[in-house]
Formats: sequence, C-alpha cells, structure tokens
Amino acid sequence: MEGLARLDDVSKPIIALGIFILLTGVLIGLAPDRFLDPTNWDTRGGLYAAASIRVITGSILILGAPASRYPVGLRMFGAVVVLAGLILFVLPLELWAGLLRWAFSGQPMSIRVGGVVGGTLLGLFLIHAARPHRDRTLRIGP
Repeated sequence: MEGLARLDDVSKPIIALGIFILLTGVLIGLAPDRFLDPTNWDTRGGLYAAASIRVITGSILILGAPASRYPVGLRMFGAVVVLAGLILFVLPLELWAGLLRWAFSGQPMSIRVGGVVGGTLLGLFLIHAARPHRDRTLRIGP
C-alpha cells in the first residue's frame, strides 16, 4: 500500500509532546524553585533554548495536525508557537531577562497551581487531539 501512512505513526510525536508537557507541569508543581529558577534562563543560551523549544514544539504540532482530531486548530496553535519562538530569537537579552524577572515574581503557590493545572490540561488535550477518530489511514501523495 504505497502512499499510505498509519495515522498512529504521524500522531505519535504529538502524543509524546502531550506527555512531556503533562510531566513538566507536574514537575513545576513539585519543585518550582528548581525548575523555574530565572538564573538558569536569563542568559543568551537560555533565550536560545526557550526559542528553540518553541520552534520545535510548534513544528511538531503543525506537521502532526493533519492526522489529528483538530487539524485546523492544532495547525494554527503550532504556527503561533513557532512565531513566538522566532520572535524570541531576535529579542534583546535585557528585555528577555526583564520578562523572566516579571514572570517569576509571582507567588510560588500560583506558579505551582498554574504549572500543574496548565500543564495537565494542555498535555491531556494534546494526547486527546492526536488520537484520530475516523479512518486510521492517511493518504500521502497522489
């Protein structure tokens, strides 16, 4: 069956991304100080790492969107995430460091709750969205 790919194969990266985001949210809830220490991120390397993570995440969403339950929504969300990553690449380091100080100046409990709830909901949504509900085969090519 040339030209056919299993939807399971195409959606596996989105499922893996969903699991990663879910686990990251739990880690933020358990140890926000270790995980979200702004001194680890306010360097040029931290800025490029944050930008790269966004570009890779958005690309996974865009490439896996056609096989998902919500292809248009995931493609649009992926495009916004890629755009955010590309903007970070050209952001001045001083502005990036200021944004981090502002973001991390909140209450530790609100960061914990936000990380756990946000990470869990987004992770579960991506896992759900990656599971196709129709024909399990995707036609690729003519």
